[in-house]
Amino acid sequence: MRRILVISVLLLAGTVRSWATPGDSAVYKRIDSLNEKAVRWVRFDKWGMPMDTSNCYAVEALRESRKIGYTHGIAQALACQAFVMNMHANDFPRAEQLARESLEWYDQTDDKKGITLAHYVLGFALFAQSRFDEALRHYDLAIAYANRSGAKLEAIYMLTLEGEAYRERGDYEKAFDILRHAARWAETIHVPDVAKKQYLSLAGLFIQIEDYSTAERYFHLGLGGKGPGQTDYWDLMVYAELLTRQHKFDSALYYYGKFDSAHLAPTILRSYLVSKGEYYLYRSEYATALPYLLKSLAYQRQMNDRNQMMRCLQDISRTYYGLHRDADAFRYAREGLQIAIQTDARQNIRDGCQQLYLLHDREGRTDSAYAYYRRYIVLKDSVLNDQTKGKFASYDYEQQIKLQNKEKQLLEVCLREEMLTKNLLILGIFVLLLLSLVYVWIIRLKRRNEAHRRKRAEDELEIQRLEGERSKAALQQRAKELEVQALRSQMNPHFIFNCLNAINRFILGHETEAASDYLTKFSRLMRMIMNHSRHSTITLADEIEVLQLYLDMERLRFKDAFDYRIDVEEDLDTEDIRIPPLLIQPFVENAVWHGLMHKEERGFLSIRMRLKDGALTCIIRDNGIGRKQAGLLKSKSAEKHKSMGLQITAERMALLTGSGEMQHFFQIDDLYEDTGLPAGTQVTLTIKIDQLAEEPVKPIS
Repeated sequence: MRRILVISVLLLAGTVRSWATPGDSAVYKRIDSLNEKAVRWVRFDKWGMPMDTSNCYAVEALRESRKIGYTHGIAQALACQAFVMNMHANDFPRAEQLARESLEWYDQTDDKKGITLAHYVLGFALFAQSRFDEALRHYDLAIAYANRSGAKLEAIYMLTLEGEAYRERGDYEKAFDILRHAARWAETIHVPDVAKKQYLSLAGLFIQIEDYSTAERYFHLGLGGKGPGQTDYWDLMVYAELLTRQHKFDSALYYYGKFDSAHLAPTILRSYLVSKGEYYLYRSEYATALPYLLKSLAYQRQMNDRNQMMRCLQDISRTYYGLHRDADAFRYAREGLQIAIQTDARQNIRDGCQQLYLLHDREGRTDSAYAYYRRYIVLKDSVLNDQTKGKFASYDYEQQIKLQNKEKQLLEVCLREEMLTKNLLILGIFVLLLLSLVYVWIIRLKRRNEAHRRKRAEDELEIQRLEGERSKAALQQRAKELEVQALRSQMNPHFIFNCLNAINRFILGHETEAASDYLTKFSRLMRMIMNHSRHSTITLADEIEVLQLYLDMERLRFKDAFDYRIDVEEDLDTEDIRIPPLLIQPFVENAVWHGLMHKEERGFLSIRMRLKDGALTCIIRDNGIGRKQAGLLKSKSAEKHKSMGLQITAERMALLTGSGEMQHFFQIDDLYEDTGLPAGTQVTLTIKIDQLAEEPVKPIS
């Protein structure tokens, strides 16, 4: 948008000259002169002069044209007023209305002088409202009228505006081709200042496709040896944004400091505010960025610049996300996405889906987060493909330039190659003969040693087979030993002593029902553990039953000091899935004894199981005192038991799955409250069901 405003002023500098045609009377000449002055004054108005200075000329021209019925004068005056609305007020809906009215008057006259301006203004107003297809149609008509009248400069400028429209729509390859064509055209007719403007437009394009090194090169080409500080406000802003995206924040801030925001006209101020706001957003200084972005959005809404509205809305949503004000972030992200969908601006749809995915994910709304994430991935690949096409188009063009510059050198090389051809041919024949001799010698050597190599290969295969059998036997033996150790670690004297002591306490307290219930559960648990120890795998249902028995016993012993819940995914068949016995219980026991037992309030333990991509995921989460505090309270004997239980379980899984890493299947995370205080522990087990099913461990005899 900023680049287009500059191009628009340059466009009209040449357009007004085409109106200097003699009329049928002094009145017609006066009207034409008023319209010309209206356009010329816009170049001064955009730096802050009152709009009346330029608009009054167009209003007077319109009044006098209507008075005498001068159709062409009415059409021109309306086009001039529309141009003032675009350039000075940025009132794009009003500019569209005036431009369409102007074209209706042009349809009533054969004098089409100045119609290029009307089509340009209408195309620009539509572009600002993100109606790209309509805008491109009117740009094409403007180019056609400019070419018909021989106005090459106007045609070049309109071609540049087309490139800008394709860029905002996300068609980077098309945008690059058009802008390069405009630059080559300007170079062909020897107008270097116009060519430099095209280079600056190309710099903006490469910023958008994130090719910053190429953007900087084109930017310096556009400056023509001048420093960035010597250019106008628009180009200075683009350069500051380029530095920001390269994280050269100090340099970017230096150039932003050259703006006097207190005296900028709204047409410049609104772009400066969003640019400066994005600078702070890139630095994660969200509180500082927010006022800039909100104020810029107010200007964009007032002027109905939908391209910049989408930009501001997404920036504000990201800022609120950084400030953890998710309700506000949702509101602005949804509004930005709605506008992007209406205008089919794919890069903005992509950014909106990404922002809503992050917000839903942080809120824990998994389904919504996943839906937006899928849309984001599809659009990301599509936009990235467009960006890649733009980069390839740029690369192809640069290669063509290099080839053109080296054309003479290539011709000289060709002559030298012709001179060397004979020598190379002779050398080739000699090398071919030499290679033939070498080939014959190699064949004979291969035949001589073939039997020897075959015997060595057979011997190596036999050695590998024997080593494999010995390694397999050793692994099976180690698996049996670990299963026995795991059984012993679960039935250690400390555990049995605590159970019997609890039964004794119930008896002494005359709690016969509790004692009977506890003893029944204890005997059932011991029976299940002994039965399971005879098998290499058991069903998940049996493992869950063991966990329930164990947790019920612990709740009885500690007087219901904690609650628990075991959640199993609905479509998970616990009778069909088999896992090694006593695989989950050590982690549950660790959560009870070292997390919940020392908690003063009532504790809670949750166990969640689900099946995904051939792996069983089990999440054990407690709201206990945390590992750090538990480490200060644990006795040496308790620590030893915990460490052995987890170590043996990890070694079992490493052998069963063949991963070779003991902690390959579980992860322990500490949980904290927002205040930083410990909020418990979470253990995530990932059990590869397919690996266990492929290589089952034989039952222990």
